[in-house]
Amino acid sequence: MTFSEALTAARKKQGLTQEQLASMVYVTRQAVSRWETCESVPSIDMRKLLAQCLNIPVTQLLELPDEPLCQCCGTPFSVQDMPHGTEADGSESPDYCTWCYQNGEFTSTGLDEIIERNVPYLTAATDFTEEEAVSYMGARRPTLKHWKDVKNDNIPGNVSKGQFYACPNCGNILWAMGQLNVTCCGEPLRPLSARKNEGVLNAEVEVSDGCQVATIDHPMTKEDHLSFIACVSTDLVRIKRLYPQQQAQASFFMQGRSKLYAYGTQVGLVEL
Repeated sequence: MTFSEALTAARKKQGLTQEQLASMVYVTRQAVSRWETCESVPSIDMRKLLAQCLNIPVTQLLELPDEPLCQCCGTPFSVQDMPHGTEADGSESPDYCTWCYQNGEFTSTGLDEIIERNVPYLTAATDFTEEEAVSYMGARRPTLKHWKDVKNDNIPGNVSKGQFYACPNCGNILWAMGQLNVTCCGEPLRPLSARKNEGVLNAEVEVSDGCQVATIDHPMTKEDHLSFIACVSTDLVRIKRLYPQQQAQASFFMQGRSKLYAYGTQVGLVEL
């Protein structure tokens, strides 16, 4: 299915007019019309926003190439100087390129390093700019074999070393790349220390259509409710704010290795 076909089908399924979708992504109705009639195409980042507004995986709007790809970085094997990697016995790997996989081991687990190394190859294989290639690789990666198989632990990178802060008085939430001296409502805030969910919360995390969906069975009363569910990956932090009487659920597009957290004043910060 082409991008225009996928966009039109998803918009109609949601019962949205072109004008309504346009207002959700901050463009004109004419822009949406041109996308649906193939007169123009949006950027990769705009496709991500469209997918989020239409509640579909972004891969439906990417027009992925129908050719063999490295199942770690997503670069087509047709790119020049992009040979297959090798298994431990020296045989050729059918799934991974030599830049990602050598002698039966992955050369890196960090997303930033993989993107920096492979973006030039992806731009050589497509008409993407460097920025578009970076965005494309981030969106494409959750569909690849390596990242489907990886468990959500041992996150590398600086983002994972960040800190959550929450004001117990007004409920303000803050995330920082490191420890801060910060106050709210006249009181100093301490960084939240996460604990493992060992019977603390009745939570379930599922993977569906390229998304991690966290659902927590919680009363969500005014006196006792969860304030947020967050997803922390190597280069991205996403926070879903929660309120009393609301279902404690959040959905995050998978983007490499990640950890999920939930926070409430009664239970503190809990790693799901």
